[in-house]
Amino acid sequence: MNIKQNRGIALISVLWVLLLLTLLATGLSLNSRSQAQQSANITHGTQVRHAADAGLQLALLMLAQPEEQQIWLADGSANLVMLDDIEIRVALFNESGRIDLNAAGPELLGGLLTTAGVDDDLRARLVDAIMDWRDGDDLRRLNGAEADDYLAAGLDYGPGNAPFLAVDELLRVLGMTPDIYRQIRHSLTLNNPQNSINPLYAPRQVLLALPGTDELTVDQFIADRRRRHEEGQPAPATDIFPRLLLSDDSSGVNYTIYTEARMNTVYRYRLTASLLDHGGIPILEQITQAFTPLFIEPDA
Repeated sequence: MNIKQNRGIALISVLWVLLLLTLLATGLSLNSRSQAQQSANITHGTQVRHAADAGLQLALLMLAQPEEQQIWLADGSANLVMLDDIEIRVALFNESGRIDLNAAGPELLGGLLTTAGVDDDLRARLVDAIMDWRDGDDLRRLNGAEADDYLAAGLDYGPGNAPFLAVDELLRVLGMTPDIYRQIRHSLTLNNPQNSINPLYAPRQVLLALPGTDELTVDQFIADRRRRHEEGQPAPATDIFPRLLLSDDSSGVNYTIYTEARMNTVYRYRLTASLLDHGGIPILEQITQAFTPLFIEPDA
């Protein structure tokens, strides 16, 4: 082996070493970036969780004030609070304004499903299936569903034949879809045990579920309701809605609080809490992470 061959081998060896060093440096760089990104993700995730909890505490502070001093109207509308570069959206629901899944009759249930664009046939089947689910017998309504219908649909369970224990139990009702559920979820409650709603606190979708209503009338009523609340004036008249489905209870001791913290379009965290009346004493009964978004926007 001559000198030129030795130099060629040495050159190739050096090139291989340089290649290996380059690959090693690249790997270390990518690993460092990955670790830095993971650290940032953890930090931002922690920030939005704490921000969502801060929104919840702010809502509780708001509800602790006398009703005439409460700035936010408990009709489910969004209230925006900024915390540095984090957006916190908070909504208060006076439960008397929402449709009770265990108490509502066919008119309210059917009207709510109509607002979600459900066609006549599916709407009739869902209303009867909901009522078959919550009643205590095995008698099938005209368009409803009992144990045999669930079995025929390939499901390994039947109707509860008892009141709903949670709103998300509605997803198990035969014919219900995740998309329909997502659209109507925030108009439903288990804490307004009557076949009526309080229009002074009802969200827009609930008002649209009332028979004979239209978007123009509802939107004008909501704008008037909010303006009067902000100006400290008496609530607007409600005679534009069908009286048989209206509640005159304006106290509203049960509340649900919904809060969502956002940092850009990536980091989000949602919480819901139930503030329920127990013998005249409001108690924060439950705080859970929410997975059904309330504030729907193009980047949601």
